Amino acid sequence: MAEGLTERKILQRGNTGTKPEITEPIFTHMKYLLILLCLGFNVALSAQNVTSIQEAMANYDYKTAIRLIDGETASSQLLLQKAKALKGLGHTAEALSTLQHIISELPENQQALIEAAECCRQLSKYNEALEYYRKVLKLNPEHTYAHLQYTRLLYNQQRYGDALHESVTLAKKDSSATVLRLMAESMEGLNMPIESMLCYISIIRKYPSDYLSVARLGSILNTMQDYEGAISLTEGYRQMDSTNVEVNRQNALAYCLHKNYPMAIKRYQDLTSQGDSTLLTCYYLGVSYYATKEYFKARDWLLKAKSRQSPSANLLYYLGRSCSKTLWKQDGIEYLNQAIDQTIPTDSIMERLYFGLADCYKEAKQTREQIKAIKEQYKYAPDRHILLYNMAFLSDKIKDTKATERYLQAFLRTKSQQKAIELQQDSDVEEEEPAPRIDYYKSAANKLESIRKEKFFKGEK
Repeated sequence: MAEGLTERKILQRGNTGTKPEITEPIFTHMKYLLILLCLGFNVALSAQNVTSIQEAMANYDYKTAIRLIDGETASSQLLLQKAKALKGLGHTAEALSTLQHIISELPENQQALIEAAECCRQLSKYNEALEYYRKVLKLNPEHTYAHLQYTRLLYNQQRYGDALHESVTLAKKDSSATVLRLMAESMEGLNMPIESMLCYISIIRKYPSDYLSVARLGSILNTMQDYEGAISLTEGYRQMDSTNVEVNRQNALAYCLHKNYPMAIKRYQDLTSQGDSTLLTCYYLGVSYYATKEYFKARDWLLKAKSRQSPSANLLYYLGRSCSKTLWKQDGIEYLNQAIDQTIPTDSIMERLYFGLADCYKEAKQTREQIKAIKEQYKYAPDRHILLYNMAFLSDKIKDTKATERYLQAFLRTKSQQKAIELQQDSDVEEEEPAPRIDYYKSAANKLESIRKEKFFKGEK
């Protein structure tokens, strides 16, 4: 009976509707378990997003990277990634703003400082860029990359003295070709050609494959008119690598300036076959063809050079002369006139240009205009009395007897100076064989006497 009562009591307690005491701990544990599961899911999802961001950045898929980053809780590392992505898309100002936000929170974050410096450099905010690099170097004086970029920026700002000081300091901890070359370039900027040459020679001995140092030294040698030295240097490098464009440009230029035009043409042809169509390559190839009297080819390449930028007086001169030797004689006249119009009047340059213009008129068979050009040439070269002789015989060619007589008399009055006798007939020494030496005064006197006899028999005064 007692057992039956016990069972009923138990059943009655079960029907009371009250929860057993054991159920509360069970629900509590379930709640914690759900929270942990959610947290684990979020962590896994976040880790997956970070991996996706890294993959997008590695694949240069910057738009995707930015979208994924914006969906995450901001952190300095994610913001740095976002700044790099923005910079990669060309949104440099926005990237800089993001980096400045990081720096305001973490002023000693060297990565953010360097990235900000490079953004400033791209935005032409050079002083701000220098300041960011200084902050990095203050935090870490041994930071070679920041020091190198800082020095390079000083050089680009033409602060050559500061750049030289920094490059010397940098070379004590990094004697790479890049640092030593920056030192040499700074010396060049300070007009220290001998010191820079010695520095380049030292670099080339230590790093024979440093083509930039070879090209820079070759350029200095060409500027100093040591063309044989430039040829020897660049040919030595070409034995290791005959395809380097920078070295081959200096090599070709040295041959051209040394007047070895066939070899210059060969080198420039090699450059153009590599796709080099820069202004100077087209120009000097055209000049080389002009010097070898291949005027059609000269015209073609000089026209290409002209299309690269606003042409110089020298380019117009050679282009005009080339045109005058081919089918485009009137174009030649126009180009020479353009060269004259844009030239600052210095005697040597203007005399050369008017000489070229006179030759263009000669090729176009416009003798009267040729005489006018020679007359202008004589203004800038008053000691070149042979020009009076030339004008006299050109005037005789067009039957202008008065002008012929006037120019002959003027020429003969210069005889006391004894200069014109030794002069050759006017010619472009770059392209023509020298004319035989003759006594032009004797020739002029004979011509003047012939004119006077003819006038006497005609009863003219």
